Amino acid sequence: MRLLSTRQKLCVVILIASGLLVVQAFGADRTNVPLKSWGGFSVNRSWVYDALEKVVLAGLVTEPVHLNTKPLSRVEAARIVAHAVRRIGWDQYGDYNHRGYLEETLYQLVEEFGPELAEMGVKTSLNPNASDDFVGFKPVNNIQFGLDLSSSRRSLPGNLGRRLDKGINRTATADGRLHVGDFFSLYYQPEFSWGEAKQGRLQSGYAKLTLWNVELEGGRDSLWWGPGFRGSMSISNNARPMDQIRLSSAEPFRLPWLFSYLGSWKLVTFVAQLEKDRDVPEAKLSGTRISLAPLPYVEVAFNRMFQFGGRGRQMSPGQFFKVLAFSQGSDDRNSPEQVNNVMSFDAALRIPDVQRYILIARDMTLYGEFGWDDSLFGVIVPDRPGGIVGTYLTGFLGDPKLDLRIEYAQSSEIMFNHFIYTSGYTFRGSVLSHFIGTKGAELYGRLTRWMSPDLLLGFQAGQSAVGSPTGDVREKRLFLGLDVSYRLSPHSSISLGYDFSRVRDRGFVAGRSGYDNLFQVQFNRKY
Repeated sequence: MRLLSTRQKLCVVILIASGLLVVQAFGADRTNVPLKSWGGFSVNRSWVYDALEKVVLAGLVTEPVHLNTKPLSRVEAARIVAHAVRRIGWDQYGDYNHRGYLEETLYQLVEEFGPELAEMGVKTSLNPNASDDFVGFKPVNNIQFGLDLSSSRRSLPGNLGRRLDKGINRTATADGRLHVGDFFSLYYQPEFSWGEAKQGRLQSGYAKLTLWNVELEGGRDSLWWGPGFRGSMSISNNARPMDQIRLSSAEPFRLPWLFSYLGSWKLVTFVAQLEKDRDVPEAKLSGTRISLAPLPYVEVAFNRMFQFGGRGRQMSPGQFFKVLAFSQGSDDRNSPEQVNNVMSFDAALRIPDVQRYILIARDMTLYGEFGWDDSLFGVIVPDRPGGIVGTYLTGFLGDPKLDLRIEYAQSSEIMFNHFIYTSGYTFRGSVLSHFIGTKGAELYGRLTRWMSPDLLLGFQAGQSAVGSPTGDVREKRLFLGLDVSYRLSPHSSISLGYDFSRVRDRGFVAGRSGYDNLFQVQFNRKY
């Protein structure tokens, strides 16, 4: 694609400057809500994201929100909760007795973000004594133990690049966090695993500096850009967290003057280091996301990622910023400016009280993502794109505690590969975007129901074809899964899961077929 014109560059500068000038009004913990399941009640991410989505979809938040630019900081999440709590408390906004089924969800969110809410002036019976100290330190926030019994070696999609050995796999992990005012935050999560081999590593760990509305993060962390539940056309938590430097607006912001009517914006850009053991050792990845929420129930965004550099392909700072400024790069194979571009648009439309129009659900989200790897004619004209479409229905079939999600994803034969970066769009062997990879597809459905305030049942089923950038054979799975999460006490929970798969062409080897069984147990203790 062509470089931006002078006028377009000026608009970008004004947009960024407006975001930097947003003044923060308080100090609080700005560590991220993890893209990992702590304590169950969700699949492959914190239960907080599912709870926030239900609260926003129910119409309890009338300000534009950016749920699809993950991770959210604790402050961002707390602001959404604060708005919902205040809205329910203001009689002029109507009667929300018909939303009583969300009461327990809000209770859990208020308890989770008690200190942040107290700093915002939101006090309830659940956090009457909560306060957000200038210095806050939780050396241990969660402790988690997991046991997985697998009938074969396999990867777990959307699970931070985790791979299981045949037989018993054990994990033990914990996390902790520290903040000083609202300008410095620290997070760490070491993890130990025992399968056929024992290993320990820092799964995630980063530090943040925040000034006004500018946030600089350095360390190891995950990103998920897009509305998809199983993955993204740009980046998700399918691979391990990458070592990176990230610059972003700490919270969504509005432009001044008449431009404020456009809605709220959020900007993120990063540079990450890929591994040594690949075709181009120590290649790097950079990404930029521009997200706009013009209305409370509409969210749209554009993502642009590119692989660049590596041993023998070092870029100068000038070349990097040239490519970063939305240049397609060089057509010369030997030039360091020859990069692998991955781009996507995504959008979500949230419709509360949709039961007025259709009878099968109370609220509904429609979402989609349109992604491509290569462009035609040197501009943003997609060549053989792929995408994701899905819907999330709450109050399914008139049951306020029953939710259904259906999602379909497909990628083309030229996505997530490149003739220079032949290892593909991967990190440590896992696709950085959607786990279906190159020339892949998946149809997925998940049904959940709260049986009590402490018990959640989940059922999922689907059919997937996972592709590889190095061959034509795809691994095909037909799978069923059942999971149960139970809150043993206010600070502990247990999750049980079983997954059955019929596999064809396992490991991209034609004719290698069989059946997979996976049993999972997870215990979590929160301090």
